[in-house]
Amino acid sequence: MKKITEPVRLQKFLSGQGICSRREAEAFIEKGKISVNGKKATLGDKVTGEETIVFNGAEISVRRNIPSIVLAWHKPHHVEVTFHNEHGGKTLNDFDFGPERVVPIGRLDKDSHGLILLTNDGDLGNQIAHPSFSHEKEYVVVVDTPLTPVILKKLSSGTLEVNDERVQPCEVHQMKEHVFRIILKEGKNRQIRRMCEACDLKVKELLRVRVNNIWLNELPEGRWRKLTPEEVQSLKS
Repeated sequence: MKKITEPVRLQKFLSGQGICSRREAEAFIEKGKISVNGKKATLGDKVTGEETIVFNGAEISVRRNIPSIVLAWHKPHHVEVTFHNEHGGKTLNDFDFGPERVVPIGRLDKDSHGLILLTNDGDLGNQIAHPSFSHEKEYVVVVDTPLTPVILKKLSSGTLEVNDERVQPCEVHQMKEHVFRIILKEGKNRQIRRMCEACDLKVKELLRVRVNNIWLNELPEGRWRKLTPEEVQSLKS
C-alpha cells in the first residue's frame, strides 16, 4: 500500500486504511459520524493522514507501507457484509480475519452464502470491483419449483428486468430438477433472487462458488485463506 503524501478524499483514505468501504464511509460522513481535526467531515473533504480523524467515536491510527493482501472467505448464511450494521445481527466484526484490517470487495446478500473477497488495500479492491473488469461470478441456486426449458431460457435470455433495468444475457445450466448454476458478469442488488421472482421461482438456497478464477472449493463456512500473488494478479488482469 503506497504511503499517503498527497491529499485524497476522506472516503478513499478510509477505504485504503481498511476501515470501511468508500460507500460506507460516505454514509458515515452524511450521518455526521466522522470528524477531521475536530470538525464534522463533509463528502468533499481531503486528508493526507496527518490529521486527527475520528471515525464513529474512535480516533483511527494511520498505518503506512502495508503490504496488500486479498482473502477468500466463505461467508455463512445470515451475515451482513458490513462492519457497521445498525440493525443488529452478525456482521464482519464477528469474524477474525487476522492482523490486517480488511474490507469486502463487492457484496453478497444476508440470506446467501459463499465466496467473498476481502482486502486491506481499498484502492486495489476498487480496481478489482470496477465494472470494466467484468469478472464472472458463478452461483449454485436451489429453487422451490421444478425447472423447465422455458424457465431456463427466460433466466439466461437477458429479457428480465431488475430495478427497472434489463439484465445482461448470462449462462444458466440445470444441475438437478430444482438446482441450476448461473454465471453473471454484473451484480445488481439481489439480482438472482429478483430474476427468479420474475420466473415465479422462490430461492431456497443461493451459494456463490466462484469469482473470476477464484473458486470456493472446499473452504468451510466462516473460514478464509490468503490468495497467492499469482491469483491477485489474475484478478487485476
